[in-house]
Amino acid sequence: MKRKLVCFCEHEFESEVPDSVDLTEQPEARRAILEGDFQTILCPGCGKALKPEFPVLVREPGRTLFFVPELDRVAYYRGKLPYPVGEVDRVAIGYDELVEKLRIREAGLDDRVVEVLKYYLLQKVLESYEGEGEVRLLFSGQEPAGLVFHAHGLRDQEVGILRVSRQMAEKAAEQLGSKLRTEPFDQFLAGPYVSINKLATETPE
Repeated sequence: MKRKLVCFCEHEFESEVPDSVDLTEQPEARRAILEGDFQTILCPGCGKALKPEFPVLVREPGRTLFFVPELDRVAYYRGKLPYPVGEVDRVAIGYDELVEKLRIREAGLDDRVVEVLKYYLLQKVLESYEGEGEVRLLFSGQEPAGLVFHAHGLRDQEVGILRVSRQMAEKAAEQLGSKLRTEPFDQFLAGPYVSINKLATETPE
């Protein structure tokens, strides 16, 4: 699909941007997403690398994931996106969430369990947090002892590292069935958009 872009150098141009990718047939797309190069477009005028966000359907074996740009977050919540999402298994809003969903999948984890763990971690972090900015947690990966999360927003230009033991993660997985029917978990564990960020975003009309 052709997309119009305007570079910082004020050069306006069109670029071909796919509206869907298949990570099995295009393994380079997975690498590009994880390394931050996905949808990077070079300006033909000045050569600068632009990193716009465009909606795209991402296909994986047994799962479809729709990427919604961060600028469209509130529109998604209100059901007013200017483009169709369709019937998909999961939705990721913003590039960080897209990367996180792929990392969770590669780790062989249930993203609902990860979001439950993030909920408890965030509650603990906010007990001593005195700042005014939004704090966001993202799954980063696994270690032999458990799961690793990155905390953004605690301090300017710094990323906090939080860890959850494997035993705690297994306990959360065992309790998932009851969590799906309990507030506030039922608010952010229902698909296709599974994320604690649902709880943090207000959508005034």
